[in-house]
Amino acid sequence: MSPHAHEALVVPCSSSCRDTGPHRPACPDGGQRIPAACAGTYLISEDGGARDFWTFERDGSFFGTTSTQPLYNFSNQQGTWEKTGKTGAHGVLFAFVYNDDNTLLTTARIDIALTAVGQSCDEIEGSLVVRTFEDGEDPLDPATDTGDPIASDTFTGRRARVTP
Repeated sequence: MSPHAHEALVVPCSSSCRDTGPHRPACPDGGQRIPAACAGTYLISEDGGARDFWTFERDGSFFGTTSTQPLYNFSNQQGTWEKTGKTGAHGVLFAFVYNDDNTLLTTARIDIALTAVGQSCDEIEGSLVVRTFEDGEDPLDPATDTGDPIASDTFTGRRARVTP
């Protein structure tokens, strides 16, 4: 990770964050959800060769599409992300993985840690770990996974802009 990580701006916790019910905790970081300056879409280059598009929303939503989806027969990814410390974020993406006959095989969970590079969030870097969750295991609770991670990688990313 770069020693020049950006100290990010944050979005105040909105009423929708406080009133989300039992499935989304109310702003565990004292009212700050994510680095607002880092929200946007990024072209990600994984060191292993995959290319991804990741979109980080200000409300903590996280969406992904990757070049390896056809090869490994899995869906687009959806998840969430949040601010960690003063300079980073972590997120989790979930995807459905299919058998050759397109029936559901398993659910994948991708845990991601990232930091901004330089003085803005125009570039990010980090690492990811991929796990699969079989019947009886809960992808929302990583402690239920009885296997080893199926992949890990490091990545860099550049923010997409209308005008380069």
